[in-house]
Amino acid sequence: MSALRLLSILLRVLLVLIPAGVFGHLLVQELVPSGTFLVRHAAGERSAFIDRLLPDARVVPPGTIVDEPVTFFAHPHRSFDTVEAEVWFKNGGAPIVELGALAQGAGEAYDLHPLQNLLIDGSAWDRLDEDGVVLLQRRPRFSSIDGFLADQPPREQVATSHFSLPKPYRISGYQPSLSTRTIDATLRGPHEFKTYVKGETMAFSFAFMDMNRDEGADAVSIVVFDEDGAAVADTSALDDGNVSDDARPSTTRRIDLVVPGLPEGVYKVEMRTTRDLFFRTITTTQQRVSFLNEVFLGDEAGYKEPARSVRFWTEAKHMNVSTTHADAVQALQVGRASVEIPRPYVKVGHEVTEDGVVRVTVPAGDVLVEGDGHVAFSPEMFFNPDPVRLDWNTDLDRLGVDYVIATYETPRAVDGWTVARAAFDAKKLALTGKAWKFVFSVPGVKALGAAVEVGRIDMAWKRPPLSWQEFAQAVQERLGTL
Repeated sequence: MSALRLLSILLRVLLVLIPAGVFGHLLVQELVPSGTFLVRHAAGERSAFIDRLLPDARVVPPGTIVDEPVTFFAHPHRSFDTVEAEVWFKNGGAPIVELGALAQGAGEAYDLHPLQNLLIDGSAWDRLDEDGVVLLQRRPRFSSIDGFLADQPPREQVATSHFSLPKPYRISGYQPSLSTRTIDATLRGPHEFKTYVKGETMAFSFAFMDMNRDEGADAVSIVVFDEDGAAVADTSALDDGNVSDDARPSTTRRIDLVVPGLPEGVYKVEMRTTRDLFFRTITTTQQRVSFLNEVFLGDEAGYKEPARSVRFWTEAKHMNVSTTHADAVQALQVGRASVEIPRPYVKVGHEVTEDGVVRVTVPAGDVLVEGDGHVAFSPEMFFNPDPVRLDWNTDLDRLGVDYVIATYETPRAVDGWTVARAAFDAKKLALTGKAWKFVFSVPGVKALGAAVEVGRIDMAWKRPPLSWQEFAQAVQERLGTL
């Protein structure tokens, strides 16, 4: 056989094998027969599966975080059960670095996981590490984490991070009441609160309006979770039928939540909806109702005018207040201090110097209040069933905290980089435009003038592998569509 003929045969073979190889590679990528799909992404590189960090105002290219939160999207091409992320970064002074993923349900609720906590790693307190849990003790008392949990100190002496204490909170001498209480404050959009139940029916009635300022449907659901985080009750209401942005508010509607037979304990209630929906009043027979972390006081347009003042009580020691409207530029009274909002879209920070619970007066409402404590709209309803949350600016000495317990593993160091991992249950994550939304939470990064340089974000998307029969059937189905 001549060399020319041999070359001709080889070329024809290659013309068959190359497209077949490309097709086979693409088919394997699409079907993922092994059950694991690996995505490796370096900051600044283009990727079909992981987008760049946004917004630009918080990121110095290609991936240095200077303000938070910072988000990115990952684009799965089929369904997976778990997402395992590995992040390579260099921390320039941020106390806490977390990675989260947007969870299912209304609102912006993220499943957050710690990547690095310098407050724990840099602590001089006695430290115990067991099975991914860390216990810090101001003075060594317990020789094991199991011993700490079996003889749990008072909750006010304990700070936690990504950890739930097993010993439940109980109110000594609590007696149920049939008296009705009304929270007469406009709350805009999604909120969360905790309430206490013992020997009574949980009962809430929510009066709300759809303001129709934003385009799209504005359904609302109320979901109740027990102390183990399991959903035990829910109720919902559909949109008012107007999905336009014509700013014509709906009539006042009502949604009732009645849950009999609950065992004694603390329950979390999530008010899931959009910021286009305003809760005008909440009526309940529950004696204790404390909102979590933030309250968004809505304006009174289309309901009651002129604006009225709102009062609430909180034990928060670090607060941020802001408004989006010029009419709501005002001075808040926080305990003995006055906190001025100078203009719209300016977030004003305030450190509360008084101990305990303080009263906050908002003269005109229409303010977003973010804090590190609980909020109640009457002093009688206030209660704090939670241990101290370890945040970037938590003053453990001032709060009298003697123990810190956290779900946390110190990340490893590789060639000058910090490498940390986080795993997510993909079935619980929201798909936004067929993409998962992730967030880097770096609290205090801007206030401290710190920075976090993200070098790589690698992911393993996993599900059970395909059997030979399943793989052959999937290949046949794909070939049938060609």
